[in-house]
Amino acid sequence: MSAGVRVQEVVPYSLLARGYDAVMHYVDYAAWARYVHRLIRRFLPEARVVLELGCGTGSLALHLQPLGPYSYRASDRSAAMLEVAREKAARMGSPVVFEQADFTRYCVAEPVDVVLLLYDGLNYLLEPEKIQALFRCTWQALRPGGLFIFDQSTPMNSLAHEADFDDEGETNAFRYVRRSHYDPALRLHTTIFELEVEGKVYRERHLERAYTLQEIKSLLLAQGFRIEAAYDNFSLRPATERSERIHWVVRRPA
Repeated sequence: MSAGVRVQEVVPYSLLARGYDAVMHYVDYAAWARYVHRLIRRFLPEARVVLELGCGTGSLALHLQPLGPYSYRASDRSAAMLEVAREKAARMGSPVVFEQADFTRYCVAEPVDVVLLLYDGLNYLLEPEKIQALFRCTWQALRPGGLFIFDQSTPMNSLAHEADFDDEGETNAFRYVRRSHYDPALRLHTTIFELEVEGKVYRERHLERAYTLQEIKSLLLAQGFRIEAAYDNFSLRPATERSERIHWVVRRPA
């Protein structure tokens, strides 16, 4: 797309937001929401107050909230993604409250029962120090006995699926080309979107770091979380170092 055309670099999600749901059409958010609801009911059946971090365009929140039903707040750093989320919530008449926040430095007015961070949110933190900051904030946000449920994409996922997301297509907002590259030495996964909007081409560069199970476990224990479970993919099987995606359920001790 960019051959012979000036390409302008832009902030991740600033333009992708308008077509994000179409680009990610293959993600089954309804099934993901049911899985998370199952985990909440398994480990904290009385949970009512939920805070989701890195909520994007709100797809998970809008599927999960009515399953409780939960008192549900959702945050994201991207104003563009939140704008789409709020529009979707308004169309549905959803009570989910969306707000802008950086999940490495956030705080809450009142402690919550459950904090969520899903679909590679943790992998966008490229240094362990950022993960430590996330864990500190989340510890403070949870009531004693509260749960933190999050996922991580592992090196096995990037090694197995590096080329799966090389594609191109068109949404109502833009034409796009997506290219993916994984550097196993750095464990850095780069996804580049070139977006054509009204004859101009823009580039968003998305960086994620793949962490191992043991690395995340060590950081959780250092913060004081009690690990209730680490599940393989979307199952209730114990995760291993061969898992491609891990769902963690950890608790702030009462």
